[in-house]
This record gives sequence, structure tokens and C-alpha cells, in this order.
Amino acid sequence: MYLKTRHFYIWVISIVIIFILLIAGFTQYLSSIHKASAISDKSKSKSAAALSDKYSGPLKCGGKAVFSCTVKYLHYLHYLPISHAGKYGYEFSFPVPEVLQKVADSYTWNSRNPFILGAITQYLEASGRLRDGEYANPQINAKLLSELKKSAANGEFDPYPWKWVLVRQAIKGEMVELYENGREVFSSPANTGEFATTPDGTWYVFLRFRKTAMSGLSPSRISLKVYESLKSKDPRMVGCLDGHPVKWVAYKDSGIKYVDYFDGGIALHYISRPRYGFPQSAGCVELPYSNAKFLHKNIGYGTIVTVSGVAGQAAAKRRNGANAQDACSQPSPKVKPVKPLPQIEIKANALNEHI
Repeated sequence: MYLKTRHFYIWVISIVIIFILLIAGFTQYLSSIHKASAISDKSKSKSAAALSDKYSGPLKCGGKAVFSCTVKYLHYLHYLPISHAGKYGYEFSFPVPEVLQKVADSYTWNSRNPFILGAITQYLEASGRLRDGEYANPQINAKLLSELKKSAANGEFDPYPWKWVLVRQAIKGEMVELYENGREVFSSPANTGEFATTPDGTWYVFLRFRKTAMSGLSPSRISLKVYESLKSKDPRMVGCLDGHPVKWVAYKDSGIKYVDYFDGGIALHYISRPRYGFPQSAGCVELPYSNAKFLHKNIGYGTIVTVSGVAGQAAAKRRNGANAQDACSQPSPKVKPVKPLPQIEIKANALNEHI
């Protein structure tokens, strides 16, 4: 009986010892798993940090410098080929013609700089963030910067060469030129606005149509006698542009093709003309059919458009020698002559053909 009791206690103690050993082993196993997981998490954290350093660290962007960081990311992603080297004297990533360098140098480096806004618009289109039918109104803010950082981390660089359109105004021989990464790749004769209605300046393409309708008022040259007669009947019918009396004539054209708006109601587009190369439009920049089609196909949202030329000097010379200037300088004291720009008319079917 004693032996049986002794064996029983030995058996119980053995079971307890085995149970304790099992618990200790299981605890050690769980501890090893936790350590392995911690090491893995730490490794992932280091990898994420390395990735972050690789794409955003070199840009040294932080704090509340949203504008400067946005510009740096646009430059890093190749949407903005200009770096800021002081108040003026910007540097391009590739050789550019002197006229482009002068244009860039003439704009202040701030949130309204057309080159920066154009770069943002290009990014919005390329990344699929610009919806069809909308006017591009890019905003520099933390949300945009966050998207740019994601694109940098994913290596989503601008897939296209940087493009610039130069419109050369002149009394004769007006031209439109297209540059890719500073190199001219295309040119075409063109028409700008009669009576200096196409202003000099730099903008970016903000609205595009393959086909749309346009309506507005177009200036038509009239004699001084007709000008005085119409002014006495209805001063709103006449005006004075570039020192010449004009009559406002309403127009409505459907089927205007290959349209790229860059300054309010002013656009690059096709329209049929017997000849091209001199001012004859109501303000837009007109091109022959095949050339307008090529240009429309090879530019996009955000493409920079610069209008430059001798229109201002020529206008001053004509004003100084024009007899009509005396009449135009004495408008009705009650009604000020109006200089309307062509208006955009967007029909429902036009939006369906929007690019």
C-alpha cells in the first residue's frame, strides 16, 4: 500500500514537472515569434524610411514651405524644367532659345507664375486628376504636395517632353512655333487679332476641344463718317481699336476645330482663310487645318503659350499717323467704347468631344 502511494506521488510530480516544462517551452516560442515580428517591423520601417529618403529626402522639403516644396517636386518629376536661381535669372534643364529665357526671366517666382501653373496643370492631366469638361484652376496647397510626394515615391515622372508654343505677331509673316525641350519641332503661318486684339504675354492651355462653337463680337473697320453716324444712333455699336473706328459685328461659328484656349476667350484653333500670316482674326490665333490638327495633337493641358511681337510698336506708329485717332480719342461723354473679347460658347454636344 505504501509503495502504491509513493508511486502515485512520483507520477503526479512528474506530470507537474512536464507541464511546467511545456509551459516554459511554449512561452519561449511565443517570445521568439514576437522578436521575429519586431525585427521584421523594424526592417520594414527602415525600408520605408529609406524609400522616403530616396525620393523626398534629397528635396529637403518640410515644415510649412508648401510653395517651395511643390516647385521642387514639379522640377524633380520633370514637369517644371526651370529652377530658381535668385530673384531673376532662372535656369532651364536644357538649352533654350534666347526669347524663351527672356520670357521666363520676366515673371516673378510666385504662385501665379504661368510656368509653375502650367506645370501643375500638366501634372493634373498626366496623373488623371483633371476631369473632362472642367476649366483648369490649379491650386498650390498641402493636398497637391501630398500627391506629388506619392508620385515621386512611385517614380511617376512626366512621360512627355516639355513643350512651349511661341506666337510671333507681325504685320506680315505671323508664325506659330512649337518647341520640345527647347528645340523647335514645328512651325506654321498663323493669324492673330486685327487691331492689336491679341495681347502679348504668357499663359498656359486650360481648356481643349476637338470641335466646338464660338460666338461673340468681331470688330469691322469703318470710315470716320460711318463711325460718327452710328455713334449718334447707338454708341454701343461702335468702338475704337488701335486708333481706328470699328463697328461691332456679332458672329456665331459652329464647327471650330482643334481648339486650345490659353487666355480667357483667346485660343489656338483652325479656321478657313484664303491666306494666313497677318492679323485678321477677332483675337484668336488661327492656323490652317492640317497644322492646327498637328499642333492640337502634340500639345496638352498646361502647355505654355507665349504671344510676342511688334504689334505694340506697329500700333503706336499707326496711332500717331492715323486721322481716325482724333475721332476715336473723343468718345461720347456718357458711353465709354467697349472692347469685348470673343466669348466661349460651349454646347452640350461640344463637351462630348472634349479632350
